[in-house]
Amino acid sequence: MISIQELETKGINVKSFTSPWLFSNQVMHLDDTALNEQKIAIVRIKETNKYGIYHKNSLISVRFFSDYFQNYIQNNIITKEHFVEFFFNHLNRIVAIKKLYDFTSNEAYRVSHGDNDFFPSIAIDFYNTVYVIQISSIVGEFLLPFVIEALLKFTTLPLFERSTGQIRKLENLPERTRWIREPNISNNFQVDCNFANLSLKFFLNKAQKTGLFLDQRNNLKYLEKIIPHTKIKKSLDICSYAGAWSATAAKLGVENLTLIDQDVWALNLAKENILLNSSKDCLVTTLHGDLFEHLQKLNKENSKFDLIIADPPAFAKAKKHISEAARAYSRLAKLASRLLTDNGILVICSCSRHVSDELFLESIAKGFDNGNWLFLHKGEQSPCHTRLALPDSSDYLKCYFIQKRVL
Repeated sequence: MISIQELETKGINVKSFTSPWLFSNQVMHLDDTALNEQKIAIVRIKETNKYGIYHKNSLISVRFFSDYFQNYIQNNIITKEHFVEFFFNHLNRIVAIKKLYDFTSNEAYRVSHGDNDFFPSIAIDFYNTVYVIQISSIVGEFLLPFVIEALLKFTTLPLFERSTGQIRKLENLPERTRWIREPNISNNFQVDCNFANLSLKFFLNKAQKTGLFLDQRNNLKYLEKIIPHTKIKKSLDICSYAGAWSATAAKLGVENLTLIDQDVWALNLAKENILLNSSKDCLVTTLHGDLFEHLQKLNKENSKFDLIIADPPAFAKAKKHISEAARAYSRLAKLASRLLTDNGILVICSCSRHVSDELFLESIAKGFDNGNWLFLHKGEQSPCHTRLALPDSSDYLKCYFIQKRVL
């Protein structure tokens, strides 16, 4: 059983508060005697029916549960069984909502986008034959046993945990990859799935994030939509990872594809995914190493491409890196845009939540030489990566389709 602690806020009207969390400077902190060894407690915000998980030593002090949580509280206590029941029912509600987005049958999608779906610090992705869970903070670690029990009740599919990455390092948490429920037949960690009208594969033990970048769904589909109306024959994919962008191009008949990535294993995987989806024989060239070094070399060789995709990892891991990231985006745009053919298309992305959309666009525009640069389309993160109707960082993915127009 877990006792519920009462928590007071400072200077805000929580009754009309719509954010999924409260920051450290917005609450009256609890005494350590009310907390567990991890400095965590389940709390109710005073004079409200809003419940959440509190962590005293985190910048985000309270991460809220959904309003249904209050139905599982009895005598200011929640039992383990009721906690599991809450997450099980919450999973069913979230999945029902995500199905409204009309993904194709058995298409990979994000079930839980963490705090924005009221699964504090817990991401859950569905990949046709397996669910993959990722924990990003101590709060998520505390909730993990309850969520796992709920998932085991929710599905009979295998469950895999891939809790890795920069955020865990910032919280001094070790990386962890493991089967929670193993598949009946050993598959060497290989996952085959449908995503954005593609057939893709990856390996759970070597993947980035949970496996694929499912937030790019709509942007891949937009590329698929416009390629038939272009004369794209040659493409460059910068930070290609599993090759989803290039696989989309190959599916639409692009025959000459070059990929850049720092991971040799990822380049080989991308090549397999391209060949799996290509509509005709195609030439795939892989370049291993630093993206800026390869772009400089390609410029010296006067290489040209009709389509260039630049989808790098986040350049700004924290607010202190914003200026450095802005310069990096400008440099990337400069080197990439000079490789474009006349009327070629540049797709350039940022997943740095600390870099605003305005700053990102300003940064890449600084990289363009004089010319007629046409804004074709502003991409967006897939709706399964839940965005709140609030002016905050939940809308983190920036993706611009820009044409080097020559008339």
